[in-house]
Amino acid sequence: MPNTSKSSKKTTPANAAVTTELVDVFSPVIVNSVEQVADLQKKTLDVAAEQTAAWLGAWKQAFSFFPVTPPAFIFEVASQAVQTAIENQKSAIDLVVEQTKSATEITKVRVDAYGKIAAGVTTSIKKSVERSVEAQKKVLDFASEQNKVVFESTKKQLSAVPGPATLIVDSFQRGTDAVIEAQKSVLDFASQPFLANAKN
Repeated sequence: MPNTSKSSKKTTPANAAVTTELVDVFSPVIVNSVEQVADLQKKTLDVAAEQTAAWLGAWKQAFSFFPVTPPAFIFEVASQAVQTAIENQKSAIDLVVEQTKSATEITKVRVDAYGKIAAGVTTSIKKSVERSVEAQKKVLDFASEQNKVVFESTKKQLSAVPGPATLIVDSFQRGTDAVIEAQKSVLDFASQPFLANAKN
């Protein structure tokens, strides 16, 4: 008896048309969704930058009332560290948007070789996500180190002055450390679907 079963791996012209139509329908939706999420993340980063600038300005002004004022460069270092972290995260967001656009264009052009492209894109996205998360964690570690230097310097200067100033600085340092650790956790959590899907 001859074997009449057909492999599901081969694409017939009818299946190719359906696949092309699906790609044409879903590609703009995917790109639009990624762009909207990217815009939301960038706006969130802008708000964080504004709040950080406001807090640093308030602390700079508050410290001017103490007899021993920390040098102005401490606030500049903290401001630059935050700006660097935010700009790096925005660059990573832009990278994700561009890669999404590239991936959807590749899918449109090469529907017949979708299996091979999907494996390549998945690997590429996985590597990009891994590198992006790694880069963002390095920025967060750098920001944490800079904050530690600023806080330690401030505490040394304020240790001669009696009062709650060092407790306030300790509290602010713990809050900043908690925010940085929370951001790292968010990065780990957000990258899990990409990394888990790439293994399958």
